[in-house]
Amino acid sequence: MGQIKLVAIDLDGTFLTDEKSITEENKRALQAAIAHGIKIVICTGRTLPGVRRFLQQLPFFEEGDYIILQNGAATHALPGLEIVAQQTVSTTSRAQAWDILQAFRNQGVQLVAFNQDDMFLVDETQPSEIVQKDAETLDTAIKPVSCEQFLAGEDLNKMMVLGSPEVLDKLEQAIPTEFHQLVNVVRSQAIIVEFLPKGVNKRSALESLVNQLGLEAHNVMAIGDQLNDIEMLEYAGLSVAMANAVPKVRTVADVVTKSNNESGVAHIIQQKVLTI
Repeated sequence: MGQIKLVAIDLDGTFLTDEKSITEENKRALQAAIAHGIKIVICTGRTLPGVRRFLQQLPFFEEGDYIILQNGAATHALPGLEIVAQQTVSTTSRAQAWDILQAFRNQGVQLVAFNQDDMFLVDETQPSEIVQKDAETLDTAIKPVSCEQFLAGEDLNKMMVLGSPEVLDKLEQAIPTEFHQLVNVVRSQAIIVEFLPKGVNKRSALESLVNQLGLEAHNVMAIGDQLNDIEMLEYAGLSVAMANAVPKVRTVADVVTKSNNESGVAHIIQQKVLTI
């Protein structure tokens, strides 16, 4: 393992508690790491509105710092949040996502799509309880759009299907090979299947940023808890799973820290970064 110069940190289930708050221990650890010259990069599936209130609690980010959003589909510069890189889903992949959805619409699943600021609910006027809760988590209003608007509209960074875990298990199995060739399919939560531009994940954005900063993988420590963190954990020189991580993430990781409710991020930064 090389010297750690950058720490990539997932938000939900990792840096945030189950109540979606930031512990004082985690705040102090990030501030201390930055004071020691360590780059901190938050890597999350959230959209821009969904991270603003957390960034307001972390005022020590400055010029030259970055945040990766939408599971790698967008990278923003801090502190002004200017977009420096983004990927979008193709019109062909939108049409295929719509086709896949049809067999499951009577089972309560809904399709949403995102640009940098908005959450679009496709061909529905009433969001399900699951979609409504996700919108509240992301601090983003739901904008219903027609199928035609979805297929022909502006650039979209990602699409998501939300529903019960049992139905999404079946939907994942029904995705044809040709669709996998167009998009990156990731089960970010039991109730969410995401469709990202092909080749896009947290690793792809993180690796591009690391190269831009003149660093290498062995300079990176990555911390996560869910399946959408696996690629960046496999990339990092030191990979860390939360104690509350899903089993596959714990298997991939080099070490396991405390849970998100026990300031596990602060614990591993103190142990592996600030003691060097």
